[in-house]
Amino acid sequence: MKHCGMRHTPNSIELFAGAGGLALGLEMAGFSTRALIEIDEYCCETLRYNAPKYFPNALVFQRDIAKLSVAEVLESTGLQADEIDLIAGGPPCQSFSISKIPKGGRSLDDPRDSLFLHFVRFVKEIRPKVFLMENVPGLMNKAKGEVFQRVLDAFSSLDYRLNHDVLNSADYGVPQIRRRLFILGSRDGRLLRFPEHTHARLNNLLELPLYVTIRQAFSQLTPDMPNQDMPRHTPKKIQKLAGIPPGSSWKHWRFRDTWDKPSRCVTGHCRDDWVHPREPRAGTVRELATLQSYPTDYVFKGPIMGMNFVKFQFQYRQVGNSVPVLLAKAIGKAILNQIGPVEMSQIV
Repeated sequence: MKHCGMRHTPNSIELFAGAGGLALGLEMAGFSTRALIEIDEYCCETLRYNAPKYFPNALVFQRDIAKLSVAEVLESTGLQADEIDLIAGGPPCQSFSISKIPKGGRSLDDPRDSLFLHFVRFVKEIRPKVFLMENVPGLMNKAKGEVFQRVLDAFSSLDYRLNHDVLNSADYGVPQIRRRLFILGSRDGRLLRFPEHTHARLNNLLELPLYVTIRQAFSQLTPDMPNQDMPRHTPKKIQKLAGIPPGSSWKHWRFRDTWDKPSRCVTGHCRDDWVHPREPRAGTVRELATLQSYPTDYVFKGPIMGMNFVKFQFQYRQVGNSVPVLLAKAIGKAILNQIGPVEMSQIV
């Protein structure tokens, strides 16, 4: 008998999967998503609906990660720990968000801050080749950097070599100026690099394409696509939205971008704060999902809208809290280019 190395599709599992933006980009890059772990029922409904086409090998766990063991995930997926190449995910970011500053500041004992420890737990018990964690840049500033240092120390204690950077989605073909923090960890001690830019704001010597604009992104949309329900507004609100000049600063907690530039950051409040550049109305779920670079046939399930204080993830919130798909795809390709072929042993 002899062992013969065979290449296999690298496996990933997703923690805090949300509506699936990060997992979808990594899947497009070449990873096979085997588990999608998410507590919200409507996000899970979205994941299950899209799984046959976009996550064909994934099992959706609608669970509280604090009560979910690694052993159960491995048993349910039929995987051994050493068959998992990547663990990815973005722990809830609301307590780190800069939007908390004018609303009373950031609490040092926000329970959501500790959810990253369950990310650490999965990495510790599985020890994948690579992990990828996403969050808002505000994580680096909380408690004068103390929280971020705790995060880095927790991963460093597992003997992973770390790299972190704040990436702008527009630099990777996403029609949106959206800056997010990513932490990459490598088990073998190599410093994994983040992807080079594929797009640029201005004409450049590298001849990179210019940023994708709202006009370009919306040119592919048609009224019969899913999640294209047109928002309904009162005449008074229509008048107020019409009075916001495209490209102006925030006004009445809203912003309105120009047609021929990328959008500003789409948020979890995008049903309220994002105003269409050409029409006096909010965007549709499909339009805002397009600004997050989701495919036009990726369907969002659950209630379309809810009050800001509700805990469930309605469609607009699912979209606003997503990792842009094309950014995730660029990172996934960069990871695969650096870790090389993934091999499994077969006895012959």
